[in-house]
Amino acid sequence: MPPQLPFADGTFDAVVACLVFEHIRDVDSAIAEVARVLQPGGRFCFFLNHPLLQTPNSGWIDDQFLDPPEQYWRIGPYLIEDETIEEVEKDVFIPFIHRPLSRYVNTLAANGLLLERMEEPAPPAGFLAKAEEYLAASTIPRLLYLRTRKM
Repeated sequence: MPPQLPFADGTFDAVVACLVFEHIRDVDSAIAEVARVLQPGGRFCFFLNHPLLQTPNSGWIDDQFLDPPEQYWRIGPYLIEDETIEEVEKDVFIPFIHRPLSRYVNTLAANGLLLERMEEPAPPAGFLAKAEEYLAASTIPRLLYLRTRKM
């Protein structure tokens, strides 16, 4: 179990987590800890890399066998929870734990954090402008935002 946050129960009216929960191995304890420090009626704003695109063995495919050739994103086994270790820069490795969306939503609900809003924003124009092949992925969300309220 991860260490408790150094705050009393019900200390905060809001908690924000941005791109961190997919790196936490004990997600159940971490979400329980968020719920513990939230006041009743408090909100938890939760940003993730979209679980659909972060499945094990997912990634860009450069398919030269098609005529014309095309690039597309391969989606791996979505329902299987899996951990990979990624090198984010030279000699810096972090765990990346894929979980299906239902795992997060059900864990939030089990801790009294009920979903109020979900957003799957389109990639920003700057991202799409970096390479022509990204335009084909303009309707595929890269991020997921969940806003919950503590019961």
